Amino acid sequence: MQVMNAKPKTLSNSELDRKVDRAARSVAKFGMQALIYDFSPVPFTPEGELITPTLLASRNIPGEMAQLWCNDGFYQLDPVQKIALARARPVYWSYHADESSELSNRRNIPAEVADFLRERKLARGITVAVRGGTRGLATVTGIWNERPPERRLDNELAAAFTLMAHELQDEIMASISDEAMMTTAVRLTPREMECLRLCADGQPDKQVAHALDRSLSTVIMHMQSAMKKLGARNRAQTLARAAHYGLLDPVPSCRPNL
Repeated sequence: MQVMNAKPKTLSNSELDRKVDRAARSVAKFGMQALIYDFSPVPFTPEGELITPTLLASRNIPGEMAQLWCNDGFYQLDPVQKIALARARPVYWSYHADESSELSNRRNIPAEVADFLRERKLARGITVAVRGGTRGLATVTGIWNERPPERRLDNELAAAFTLMAHELQDEIMASISDEAMMTTAVRLTPREMECLRLCADGQPDKQVAHALDRSLSTVIMHMQSAMKKLGARNRAQTLARAAHYGLLDPVPSCRPNL
């Protein structure tokens, strides 16, 4: 199954903007010049590939970076994301070879990622992963334009940055939309999701057709379409993948229109 690189929604709501602004002021106290927040309701595909986030907010980051990371696949290439999402603690990273960081001993770092960040003085920072309540993961990243003093990279800073990241995540999750909680990796129609949910409840196709007042052939068509979009080989794998992506969860905003 191909992972979609759909552009995430940039936070524009004034209340959410204020929350990100407060976080940017907080990281400025650590001597950082830029901030990035992103949220993915489902961070990985079943095969372990990174999924482009559904929410993105940043301060002092060039617009072209959002284009590259979210539309041109740099998000999947950037090793910092994979490292941070696998750790419970903050990750200090640097794309400068003479600086010790989580990237120091890694091979095959994509040159296009490293070159872009170094040229724009965005090549060092701290990233921490934060869970999105019952589902999803966010990463919060603070960036230094210049090499920070060694004293900046202590446990006290890591603890303060982590606390700030959790507070920001709690505030944003309190206002997050239903749409932002839907993964960008696969898009099913409302009717396809409805058929899947009824099937997951144990109803055979005939009962699903009766419940939706549709023909059996129409229900089978929807199920086959969902199976193809999910990259599944059979009915059981279709339901398993749908559950992985959170597509079997109730979505009040879904209104079938067929």
